[in-house]
Amino acid sequence: MEIPVTTDNKNGDVRLLDASGRPMVMGNAHRGARHEREMMSWSPQLRSADADLLPDMKTLVARSYDLARNYPMASGGIQIHLDNIIGAGLRLSAKPDYRALGQDAEWAAEWSRRYVEPKFRLWSEDPGCYIDAARRLTMASMLGLGYRQFLMAGDILGTAEWLPGRGNRYSTAIQMVEPARLSNPVGRFDSNRLRAGVDLDRMGAARGYHIRSAMQSDSRFAGAETQTWKRVPRETPWGRTQVIHIFEQERAGQTRGKTGLATIIANSFKLGKFQDISMEAATVNSMFAATIETEFNYAQAAEVMGNDDAIKVADGLIDAMGDFHSAKTVKMDGVKVPHLYPGERLNMSSVNHPGPNFAEFEKSFLRNQAAGWNLTYEQLARDYSETNYSGARAGLQEVWKFFNGRRQLIGGRFASSIYELWLEEAIDKGDVPLPPGGPDFYEAKAAYCRSRWIGPAKGQIDPLKENKSDDLEMDMGTLTLEDACAARGKDWEENLEQISREKKRMSELGLNRADVRGYQTPEQPLQE
Repeated sequence: MEIPVTTDNKNGDVRLLDASGRPMVMGNAHRGARHEREMMSWSPQLRSADADLLPDMKTLVARSYDLARNYPMASGGIQIHLDNIIGAGLRLSAKPDYRALGQDAEWAAEWSRRYVEPKFRLWSEDPGCYIDAARRLTMASMLGLGYRQFLMAGDILGTAEWLPGRGNRYSTAIQMVEPARLSNPVGRFDSNRLRAGVDLDRMGAARGYHIRSAMQSDSRFAGAETQTWKRVPRETPWGRTQVIHIFEQERAGQTRGKTGLATIIANSFKLGKFQDISMEAATVNSMFAATIETEFNYAQAAEVMGNDDAIKVADGLIDAMGDFHSAKTVKMDGVKVPHLYPGERLNMSSVNHPGPNFAEFEKSFLRNQAAGWNLTYEQLARDYSETNYSGARAGLQEVWKFFNGRRQLIGGRFASSIYELWLEEAIDKGDVPLPPGGPDFYEAKAAYCRSRWIGPAKGQIDPLKENKSDDLEMDMGTLTLEDACAARGKDWEENLEQISREKKRMSELGLNRADVRGYQTPEQPLQE
């Protein structure tokens, strides 16, 4: 095959011609698109979100669960997320959009404090676990399980069940579903309208979900149920949610969520293997404290003795050495004195594993891991030996933005979906009244269900400095007491009510704050 070339240019350079006979352009405007030597093997394909994710999803999820089971760093990273995003649970602070409902702020505060929040709390945290269709979880533990699903499988999946007559006033219950059960029936291939178990309309909105009755691996428990699927509509004709499916969409057209551990799976596994190999090498090395080296050459010894059988001579010498070493050991003042066979030397072994660069190598790996976890290195490794106040505070501020965003976008959305289902039933039963002249629940569902979720407190490195900063901001009007209390995981109204009761009780006992604290500074005298 002949390649067309031309030399018709100013410098006389030889150039390749394309199919149209024009000189081919060999360079790229962007260096990242050039096929330089170091990047010749880097040729990723440009595909849709589902084409990238769905073929690899089962492998990614299975490896994520395995990491969480067997690798301490992965298990610890998940726990850090849970502790800071969900904690002991998210607390409802109902915030109906009173302007959209034609009401005022006083009505909204009274409606939330008197009718909604206490009744929802009684249902969601009932020790009987009526919120859970399986009656195992309270609201707090359900949110924790949901976020674990989100991190490892990429999806939070649950169905809204109607289960009356269970000993609770409300029939609403949530059935948590393993995301792996959301799949195409009987192995059907993905299509434009069915992808990974999700029925889609022409705009890409989910219409229904195909949920396997049991995991395929549970065939000895569930039998034929492992080969049956149930299609559950996304919602009822009047708009009540039937399936709660929450994931973080990274690209347009994405149907299922990607495990939060996807970017760290490979390095976590390699780091675990590296640590295991280093430990095994150190263990083997430490098993041999000393070795005995001999200068005997059995072949030469056999030749000197006129014996052609070197193996027989070796056996004889080894037996002689064994008899020698099994004899009574020489001691001096109770201390053993090495007494070796002629021609032997004693070599002492030293443990030289892990190597001198092991710690720095592991630290470099963990910094990479921390970026994938959206944590600081200090948090993931529990190593604060090389940080200072400013560095720790800067890292904590960045991580807190991530925690707060995840709480609202993932935890808060899941909690709001449950709250919406309960509120619909509570209003239908007359437990929560609609405002006089206000719209019907279904006409203004978003306005009635608007809410805020209070999670665990933000960590503080220097509480004195940070509390003084909050106090200054409240004086300036840039921070409210509600926000300050929410950052500490508290409800501001309950906080004020508790302070009022404490002051009243101290007054009844003839005490003031100084008496309770046990001292009073002359610079800042405390008031009653």
